[in-house]
Amino acid sequence: MKAPAGIVQSVFDFAIREINALEIRIVTAEDDADAMLWEQARQVVAQLDAGLSQRELAKQWINVRTGEPYSQMHVSFTARLIREKFTFQPRPRFRDAYNESANATSGKVNRLLHQTGDYEWYSPPEVVDAARDVLGVIDLDPASCDVANTVVQAATIYTEQDNGLEQPWRGRVFLNPPYRSADLERFAAKFADHVRAGDIQGIALVNNATDTQWFRTFASAATAFCFLSSRCRFWQPDRDADTALQGQVVVYSGPDRDAFCQRFARVGLVLVRP
Repeated sequence: MKAPAGIVQSVFDFAIREINALEIRIVTAEDDADAMLWEQARQVVAQLDAGLSQRELAKQWINVRTGEPYSQMHVSFTARLIREKFTFQPRPRFRDAYNESANATSGKVNRLLHQTGDYEWYSPPEVVDAARDVLGVIDLDPASCDVANTVVQAATIYTEQDNGLEQPWRGRVFLNPPYRSADLERFAAKFADHVRAGDIQGIALVNNATDTQWFRTFASAATAFCFLSSRCRFWQPDRDADTALQGQVVVYSGPDRDAFCQRFARVGLVLVRP
């Protein structure tokens, strides 16, 4: 026997009321979560302003879903949102603003740096962290900028305006040179000259272009090499990090070859000069 139309309609009504009640709860939960994300970001900035480094904060800020620490880039993006958008009225949704900031350029693009002219891409944190473990501290990054130095954390940096090729180099150096052929040759020559003069010990991150003169110049001053197991994901604060289209090698010129080999064996094939 068919149920009366009125009874069938009442069953639907109950289901629709449940759907709408859940909608209210979802929106309320999303609003509460958004407010908590902004408050968490505000507290992140407060700790940075109080003197905690982005690197140290990232080590201690744990992603509950993965159990792993967040990256320095995540800390940098989070702080940027507070400084740029916290006072907006109306304030944007946190995740929307974060994604807009982190993914301003979407999609995969052919970005082999020295072929496209887009040569200012910044060193991956995992490579910098390994370099710092070997060097102890980084005294100088001679091809850098303020944004890149949020990861490298060198005591001194030379920007494009400073022209690191014309500046003195001393101490423990981390170098990720601009990927223009002419600049690579000049940075390689300056790196090698300072190593031979005893002014620096250093680590350079470059493409594994072993057929080039600039690579041979780096190699002439090297103590050891690490051919990375995977291609680097270079980054910019306003773009997707993207995997390079060519493999990379880390060149080490310094006295503690054993420390370099032990640390970088975790990330690639290590070779030493006889």
